[in-house]
Amino acid sequence: MKICMFVRNAVTADPRVRREAQALIEAGHSVTIIGLRRGDAPPREVLDGAQVIRLPGLNQTLGGARRALSRLRPRRSAPAPRAAATGAAPRPTVDDQSRLRRQAAELNYQATAIAAGLAQRADAYHAHDLDTLRVAHACARLGRARLVYDSHELWIEWQANKVGAPNWLLRQWTRTEQAGVPAADAVITVSDALADELQRLYGGPRPHVVRNCAPLRPLAKGDALRALIGGDPARPIVLYQGGFSSGRGLMPLAEAADHVPQADLVFMGHASPFRDRLEARAREARHGNVFVCPAVSFDALWAFTCSADIGVVLTQPVCRSYELSLSNKIFEYMVAGCAVLASDLVSHRQLMATGAVAVADPEDPVALGASLAALVADRAALAEMGAAGRRAAEASENAQAEFAKLAQIYAALP
Repeated sequence: MKICMFVRNAVTADPRVRREAQALIEAGHSVTIIGLRRGDAPPREVLDGAQVIRLPGLNQTLGGARRALSRLRPRRSAPAPRAAATGAAPRPTVDDQSRLRRQAAELNYQATAIAAGLAQRADAYHAHDLDTLRVAHACARLGRARLVYDSHELWIEWQANKVGAPNWLLRQWTRTEQAGVPAADAVITVSDALADELQRLYGGPRPHVVRNCAPLRPLAKGDALRALIGGDPARPIVLYQGGFSSGRGLMPLAEAADHVPQADLVFMGHASPFRDRLEARAREARHGNVFVCPAVSFDALWAFTCSADIGVVLTQPVCRSYELSLSNKIFEYMVAGCAVLASDLVSHRQLMATGAVAVADPEDPVALGASLAALVADRAALAEMGAAGRRAAEASENAQAEFAKLAQIYAALP
């Protein structure tokens, strides 16, 4: 089967999209991924056996829309007669202009993406998230092909409550999802809780669940983190790796360090204003045991992850989508043989049965500190949690096993 995927990023740094494409290729399918150009990414390349086509990104498209709209404005000449006050049309506001530019850019993206998708003459069109569903749906209808919708989030709720998208855009996305879900030959999502919610919202068969498990890799146990921050090798290390932003329990975790003087807390990620706040908090840590470190390459990160004792995933339920999410970081820590302290969400509680995961309130520094102190108090039990996570990863909680489900989903398409 020839499969065409759509995603609104550069593909390179999207592990879910790449793992899905790789699993389908290994099952004998041909996969093309249509993404967006970002930075110095080439317009075309081959990744993991998939053909990648990158269209102009949103900023480029917005620039084109801005230039097009400017050409529609009347040229300056003699001043037009002033309209009577009662009949004068209201001048477009800044918000109106921004909306017009965004709508024009979106229409341009959709037209370009649909043309690129139809040129593939695919047997199935696979939408990664709601912002590509309209394009994939159109290609499937025009090309008489199958439609697969892969919902990574409760997109509308997340955009409304976490991102703050404008109401007009939320209404457009709502119409898109209401039309696209019933039309899809298969709907996929990332957790059981999200699958249940999508079924509640739109009815029909329960969506398939393909979790964002991490690939199995040989363990690389060592002292990479200890060498990075210095100090006593006997002190356990608690690691957060990922993006620095709100809704991830990072500030409560940094404050929790004051209640765990016997452990060191390490944050690793890219520079951002939020990381600046963390660095300021680290300087105030009562025991000097909070370290904020720069991001490293994906390949280099593995040795650092394996050298931690506890990995933390503290997603806060700041919106319904986050509340029902299942973080891929949990699986990364399990593959690395780390014990996991996760936020007390329904999807995280389900993984407690592996013996590798403990949960805590992600918004309470005192509770987080108490949970971490209890974990590091018994180093033998802590090591056994990490070993249990690795055993679970080797048995079933890994990308190789999880993404094989996708081939089964495609095999069952009508």
